[in-house]
Amino acid sequence: MMKKNYGIFALLFAAAALAACDDGYVPREEFTATHSGYTAKLTGHIDGADSWPDYYQLVLAGFGDSEYAVTQVLVSPDAQGNVCLTLTDIGNDVDKVELCVTNRLRRRILTYKSADVGTAVGDTIYLDAGQLDAGMYAAIQHEIFNPTCAQCHGLSTTAAAGLYLTEGQSHTSLVDRPATAAEGTRVVPGDAEGSVLHQVVNPGNEAGLGFSHEGMLTSTDELRLIDEWINAGAKN
Repeated sequence: MMKKNYGIFALLFAAAALAACDDGYVPREEFTATHSGYTAKLTGHIDGADSWPDYYQLVLAGFGDSEYAVTQVLVSPDAQGNVCLTLTDIGNDVDKVELCVTNRLRRRILTYKSADVGTAVGDTIYLDAGQLDAGMYAAIQHEIFNPTCAQCHGLSTTAAAGLYLTEGQSHTSLVDRPATAAEGTRVVPGDAEGSVLHQVVNPGNEAGLGFSHEGMLTSTDELRLIDEWINAGAKN
C-alpha cells in the first residue's frame, strides 16, 4: 500500500511541475521578437590606459540615446599593451559600442573608436583599436590643443608668448616653465589653480594677459580635463 501511495505522489508532483513550467513560459511570438543580447569584442594595442586619474575610466561601453553608458567594462591592457576584451549582455537599449573615456557618472568624455550594433556579425560586434595612444595627455593634445590652441601657439610663424602647443612640443613648453606674458609658472604639477594655464583658460581669469582667452574653451569637460591632468602630476 505504501509503495502504491509513493507512486501516486510521484505522479502528482510531476504533473504539478509540468503545470508550473507551462505557466512560466513566455509565448513563442514574444520570445522570438526579443533579442537576447549582443557581445562586443575589442582587440588592439593600447598605450597610456593607466595614465587617467580616478575620476576617469578608459572603457568599452554601450550607448543608447544618451551620453551615459548603459553598460561598460574597464579596459586593462596587458604588460605589453595588448588588449583582447569582451563586453557581454548588450541589450536592445544599446545602438552603439565605443572605446571611450567616461567619468564617474559613466558619461562619455571622448571617443576613440565606435561601431554601430548594426555592424554585428551574427551577435558579435568587432572593434579593432589598432595601435592607439589613449594616454590622458595625448587626449588633451588631440582634443584641445590641436583644434583650439595650436594655430596661434606654434603653427603660425611665431608662437604667441613663446608658448608652443603643437604636438611633440607642448609638454616641454608648459610643465615647470615660467610664463612670459604673465607672472607664474605655466603648469605646476599637482596644482591646477596655481598654474597660469588654468588661470588663462577659465572664465574670468585673464592672468594679466593682453588677450583674453575666455570663451575659447567653453566645455566644462575640457576645462576639467586640463585641471585633472595638472592635479594628477601633469604627466606626458
